[in-house]
Amino acid sequence: MTEQELKEIWMSSSQAERIQVDLSKLVMELKNKLNHIEKVIRNRDIREIVAAFIGIPIFAYFAYDIPFPITRIASILTVVWSVYVIYRFRKLQLSRKKEDLTLPFKAQLENQKTNMMAQHRFLDTVLYWYAGPPFLLNLAFILGLGNPEIFNYSSGLKEHLPFDSGSKITLIVLLAAFYAFVVWLNKRAVKKTLNPLIADIQRIQDQLEEEE
Repeated sequence: MTEQELKEIWMSSSQAERIQVDLSKLVMELKNKLNHIEKVIRNRDIREIVAAFIGIPIFAYFAYDIPFPITRIASILTVVWSVYVIYRFRKLQLSRKKEDLTLPFKAQLENQKTNMMAQHRFLDTVLYWYAGPPFLLNLAFILGLGNPEIFNYSSGLKEHLPFDSGSKITLIVLLAAFYAFVVWLNKRAVKKTLNPLIADIQRIQDQLEEEE
């Protein structure tokens, strides 16, 4: 069949048939996008939860080993924050509406939209619960390090801690850049991925409403 013949078939088809073809195409594209983003989300959740579990014993050891009061308090609070991060990710996972093919297609769409909106809120607020708190705790941890001779601190960890002002400033700047990058990545994901995905779902919902 030639390209011209395809054009003629398209031109001779009814408006309703064209809408149906466009809608089917949108649904297939949406399904592929959702499968991809859900895989990314699952991998992200596993990575972040594992990282938080690893951080808990590390900072618990810091709180035990490092004698400086402010640094010790910052370490304990970082353990608390790590537990909170695990809670936030698990709460989001448990609140996710699971795919149920027995539901009407409109209900499935609404569930997907609800899930994406929850992810939108989750990523859009990372500055306040994910990036901001650990940066401030890291800041307190670093600035709380004093003269190791005062506490006769001679642990093997001593060689890896920034006691001089130059090392502290360098580390603080690097951490600030890292957390700023984390916030930017999440804001970008909201703008480039979640917003278009939510718009696609809404577009299909609108088309279904028009067909009724």
